[in-house]
Amino acid sequence: MELQPGGVGPHILAADALYQLGRVEEAYRLLLSIGTINPRGPTLARLALLQLHRGFLYDTNQLLKKLILCSDTSCLHSLLGVVQPKDRALLQGHCHSAAKRILDGSREEAALREAVIYLSMAIMASGGEATESLLERGRCYALLGQRKTAIFDFSAILKKHPKHVQALCGRGFTYLMLDQEKECIHDILEALQVNADSVVTDILSVKEKAGKLLKEAFIIAGALMRTDSRDPRWHLLYVDILLAKGDIKAAGTHLCHIFGQEPRDAVAQARMGVMETWQQNYHRAALRFSNLLKKDSSCLPFLLALIPFNQQKCLAKAAAQEASSVSSEGRWDQAVTLLTVAIQAAGNHKLLYLRQRAACLAQLSLHEQAAADLDKVIQKHGDMESSSLEDRELWADDLCRRGSSLLLCSREEAALDDFIQALELHRDQAIQGIAAGPGRRRLAECFLQGALQHYGEQQLSKVWTMIECGLFLDGKNTELRRLRAKVKREMASPCIVN
Repeated sequence: MELQPGGVGPHILAADALYQLGRVEEAYRLLLSIGTINPRGPTLARLALLQLHRGFLYDTNQLLKKLILCSDTSCLHSLLGVVQPKDRALLQGHCHSAAKRILDGSREEAALREAVIYLSMAIMASGGEATESLLERGRCYALLGQRKTAIFDFSAILKKHPKHVQALCGRGFTYLMLDQEKECIHDILEALQVNADSVVTDILSVKEKAGKLLKEAFIIAGALMRTDSRDPRWHLLYVDILLAKGDIKAAGTHLCHIFGQEPRDAVAQARMGVMETWQQNYHRAALRFSNLLKKDSSCLPFLLALIPFNQQKCLAKAAAQEASSVSSEGRWDQAVTLLTVAIQAAGNHKLLYLRQRAACLAQLSLHEQAAADLDKVIQKHGDMESSSLEDRELWADDLCRRGSSLLLCSREEAALDDFIQALELHRDQAIQGIAAGPGRRRLAECFLQGALQHYGEQQLSKVWTMIECGLFLDGKNTELRRLRAKVKREMASPCIVN
């Protein structure tokens, strides 16, 4: 660096050495000193990695976007040679999640291309082992019309995981787009023998070619039944394909012939539920699906895919009504399974049912699961400035419910953050939520403990917030009042003695 003061190479080597010595802050400052000297890619890649290591996710996102804009993501190859395994895993997960967020928002060409770049970085970080990223990238390439490249990604997965159903289906459908029917049927047949439910779900998702694929799957199912008529899987596959074609009468006839008028097997009963939904007998179908969840939860999404969307919404409503009925009798565990049916059937309109299930889970003292449901609800709220008063009231209630569950999971810091935000959003609703949950005095004590912990770390602004919230809830708490006076003196002082 002394011999070549303006050279980027020595700075980058020195930053890599500092990183490997664990001196991350020094490495970060050294990279910042490079400024905008070209080449920018290697510097941006290292800054992004260091910010990810330090937990600054927003900065990481901004730096990765700049790296993508300068079209030099290949520089990650040399960087990853010096990166610690923990940070490689962080980078892999971060890039995969970024791609999923992009794809959830749009499937336009620009979004697909951006997602491909993030997925490629995730695959690089994993050393080529990121199966889920390869699968998503293969799907993106297929949608972009780069079908041979898509097949390459699916084949890379199948080389190490020959029975990977989604990769087999992905490659099979891509072969179909290339009019390579023989290869398509081979992959679909392989996948059917591993997990028939998943295959039919994937077939239904390929709208343009679904009719042709269903016909081929129908022929395959018939052949499998003739080969081994005693295996119930092939009969269920045959019924599923009839249901997918909308031939409810034939599906019912075959199901009753093989499994009886009222099947004992929960999986066969669930097929009866599909038919009952088609026949608008929603409440009975909801009970059948809830019984299935007690035995096997994995095939419910597949069965719901066999039901028209409008009828899925009716099924969700019926399941929620049944859940309300059984929860009024204190049968919380049955209410949870019924609400799970409602959530999976409701699609994008599931927030109400998530709230209901969280309440039932809390009654069962399953507070981690209750908090997880409320995580999904709270993520859907917008920002404080653009939210109406009614939205803020509901948001505050959700936060108080999650905060109560988090307290009971011994996750006090996260719980206190929820209660602080709830008080900022809608004070009156927050007070009601606190009264229904931990209670004002108990929560004030929790704020005191949190404030003392942060005081020991000299995070005085956070200490002050917790003291103010605690005293708002219990103005007579002498320990909080004493701590407030102490912090007030320290914040007014021109210096702090460590």
